[in-house]
Amino acid sequence: MIEPLNRAPRWARYALVHLVALALIAFWLWRANQPQALAEVPPDRARLQCVSYAPYYRPGESPLVPGFRVERERIDADLARLARVTDCVRLYSVDQGLDAVPELAGKHGLKVLVGAWIGGDLKRNDAELSEAIALANRHRDVVRGLIVGNEVLLRREQTEAAMRAYIERAQRETEVPVTYADVWEFWLKHRGLADSVDFATIHILPYWEDEPRAIDEAIVHVSHVMERMSGELGKPLLIGETGWPSLGKQRDGARPGLIEQARYLREFLLAAQAHDWQYNVIEAYDQPWKRLLEGTVGGYWGVLDSAGHAKFGWHGAQAERSDGATPLTAGAAGLLIGVCVVLAARVRRSGAAAAYALSGALAGLVALLQWEYLQLACRNLPEWLGMGAVALAGWVAWALLPFALTGRAQGALRAALRVLLFGLAVAGLLLAVDGRYRDFPFLLFALPALQFGLAARWAGFGLMPALPEARLFALIAVAGSTVAWLADWRNPQALAWALMAAVLAAAFARPGSARD
Repeated sequence: MIEPLNRAPRWARYALVHLVALALIAFWLWRANQPQALAEVPPDRARLQCVSYAPYYRPGESPLVPGFRVERERIDADLARLARVTDCVRLYSVDQGLDAVPELAGKHGLKVLVGAWIGGDLKRNDAELSEAIALANRHRDVVRGLIVGNEVLLRREQTEAAMRAYIERAQRETEVPVTYADVWEFWLKHRGLADSVDFATIHILPYWEDEPRAIDEAIVHVSHVMERMSGELGKPLLIGETGWPSLGKQRDGARPGLIEQARYLREFLLAAQAHDWQYNVIEAYDQPWKRLLEGTVGGYWGVLDSAGHAKFGWHGAQAERSDGATPLTAGAAGLLIGVCVVLAARVRRSGAAAAYALSGALAGLVALLQWEYLQLACRNLPEWLGMGAVALAGWVAWALLPFALTGRAQGALRAALRVLLFGLAVAGLLLAVDGRYRDFPFLLFALPALQFGLAARWAGFGLMPALPEARLFALIAVAGSTVAWLADWRNPQALAWALMAAVLAAAFARPGSARD
């Protein structure tokens, strides 16, 4: 007679949790490597009208770095690469060496939307606008338009009256068409500016909407906005920014991903051609520096990656990932299996070695995904140290399982679990108070959640030692994660994170004996 599952040997239950988790992750990786059919853009129509160009795609480069200047040779090489995929580039500033773009763009047959950056510094604004006007006048054959300010009203750095004065100055001093760029909702709040521009440059970014639009609704949303704005402003329209991120945090139903990015831009190109929209795509190259301002998602809007390689094609099937079952994956799993067999020898119980070896296969797979996540999510040294410490603590706690079952290594286990508990509380708190630009750190807590929150509890291993601060920090973690979910309640990632935090917090709040 088969023994009921809830009375099965402890190691069998422990193994079953890891087997299910391993199967789910393996299936997810397999699914992500399967090409999916998307809208087809014919080769003769797979060319962008215009694309945002910023040359800050190498580590440490940023327009926020004082004194940074882009070499003319690099700009020349970038524009030569972009001339293969677009007819025009949009600039946001003419500082830091970007004043060379119009001349070099003409060499490569590109048009330019020159941008004058307008912020809160009046002296700098005046110098920037003067240089932009001079460039527009000097390269009238190349400059398609002069954009005076980008989302200045959104950032509340100038008033509508001040922006009108800047725009009217540009109108007086140059012969090229003049415009202002902002998100479409702010054009509705400041309709009066339409009287001062030759055409209105509006930003439509379904992912960043106050009510984010899922990929299935994105193009319909763009169409509705264009129809409304045409009637409201009574001016020719340029979609100054549109696009989709290939990595980052999901917002409501808007999920970043390479499939979603490829799908959005393919469908957008077809819609733009059908409706005769004028547009500029954000952006040419991925911009790692933007992660400091917008989290992971900010760095991955490019149609090209930071190395200048196309991230997707305009026709044919597309896969989210292209790693498959690599030797590295198999090697990591095999190494951890071996380590587990050795460690499991410390526990002289039937089935321990096999079950813990299965745990090693899962741990090896998670290790690779954790490293990938840390590279994407860590934006500076403090984040590398903080998130790296949490990941390391999870590994230490995992490796100490055989010793914990025999009542040893309790001091080391407590230290690792304190780091995990503190990290869980901090993650929950940050997501509650500053969650817009923060990812859900699933992978940092995946191993301890499985090991202590699910497998050990269900198997009956009382592994969690008592920690005096456990209940307080667990409450902070659960409360913060719940607030983050309620703020984005239709987001499945937010719900999944809240559940994971609750499972792990419950394990911390209910300690048990460390003996088998």
